[in-house]
Amino acid sequence: MRLTQRTALDLFIEHGFDEVTVGQIADEVGMAASTLYRHFDTKEAIILWDEHDREIDAALERELKVRPPWEAMCVAFVEGLGSKYDADLDFQLKRISYIYETTQLHAAAVEADFNDRADLTAGLSHFLSKKQRRTAPLLAGAAMLALDTALDNWQQQDAKRSLGTLIVEAFEALSHLGDIN
Repeated sequence: MRLTQRTALDLFIEHGFDEVTVGQIADEVGMAASTLYRHFDTKEAIILWDEHDREIDAALERELKVRPPWEAMCVAFVEGLGSKYDADLDFQLKRISYIYETTQLHAAAVEADFNDRADLTAGLSHFLSKKQRRTAPLLAGAAMLALDTALDNWQQQDAKRSLGTLIVEAFEALSHLGDIN
């Protein structure tokens, strides 16, 4: 999946997102288009896929057991993305920048954020007190906004500051949400 994503991104940058077909990507990585579709249901999904999603999920589940939700989400995003993106800086910066500058990809990313927010809301609901469960959508939405803001700032600044630092700053800007338990 990683090779497919990297190959596709290079093809998209060279030829344009609309000009590259899934078949061309499959040919480049030496697989059948049907096999590629089993892993990615759209061209957008190839670029939006993040190999660190499972790590974020595991970190979030672990952190929600020992920290308030707002703090747990910040730590999970920093652990799951911050150092990982910095370690793979050139590719991740190129990928995130391409998402922001390509209308179709950016729209698909926004839609994916809505789905992630719904999943995060469901997950948070299990850790919030009964009285606070109604705040889960707000917390999830604010966390996704903080992450998106950090990613946008990171790519706009050509990764001159670490993503982890920008995530922490975005969460701190909304730190009053940390009072929700």
